[in-house]
Amino acid sequence: MTSMTTARIALPFAVAFTVLPAPCKAQTVQGILVSEKTRQPIGNARVLLVDSLGRVASEAVTDTGLAGAFYLTAEVPGRYEVRILVGRGGLSFSPRFSLDSNQVVEKTFVAPDWPKEILEAYLPDDVAKPVALLRDMPRPRYPDRLRARRRAGVAHVRFVVDSEGRPVIPTFQVIESDDQMFSQAVLTCVTQSRFAPAERDGVPVPQIFDFTVDFGFGDAPPKISVKNGVIVRALGVIRWSP
Repeated sequence: MTSMTTARIALPFAVAFTVLPAPCKAQTVQGILVSEKTRQPIGNARVLLVDSLGRVASEAVTDTGLAGAFYLTAEVPGRYEVRILVGRGGLSFSPRFSLDSNQVVEKTFVAPDWPKEILEAYLPDDVAKPVALLRDMPRPRYPDRLRARRRAGVAHVRFVVDSEGRPVIPTFQVIESDDQMFSQAVLTCVTQSRFAPAERDGVPVPQIFDFTVDFGFGDAPPKISVKNGVIVRALGVIRWSP
């Protein structure tokens, strides 16, 4: 439940580059999207080809009848990654790869087997009113052992907040953390918390939510500037991130 992951889920390629004669002056990815566990094709997933500056070169939807097939085209050569969205909230990214001039490549991409709660939850950009922290929510407790060792750090986690503002604990993921004890302190806090739920078209909906806690000492400057964050200092000094 608290498995360590990175902020960007790196998905292995199941097939190496296969260079084919380019039909036109463009760089093209001919892809197939499959499930990580079953290797079954995944249809109706959104895929976007994103360059090294985060710009979307092209996008497509995987075919529901042709083994999850899709193709994406870039106007210029460069380093790219494929952004994969399964359902509403099953977001992952491929490793970056190079597309050379007038090149067509074939690849099989692998998507995680997301739980139902994530597939049905919206991303923050897809709601009118995103999930928000409540000012009276419990604050994360600085782990005693790390305080004694004067260990500071940051824990960034992600989970689904349902339409009633409750955290869906089975979806809790540690994206980045400087110590497992910081992660556990945040999990304990989240388990006891309620949130202001997201809204879409005036109706409460479930949403993927990122939450960050900065643990430190004294007047140490904050290491985070995210909206959904809490700054915790040893000896009980706690404040919200700006």
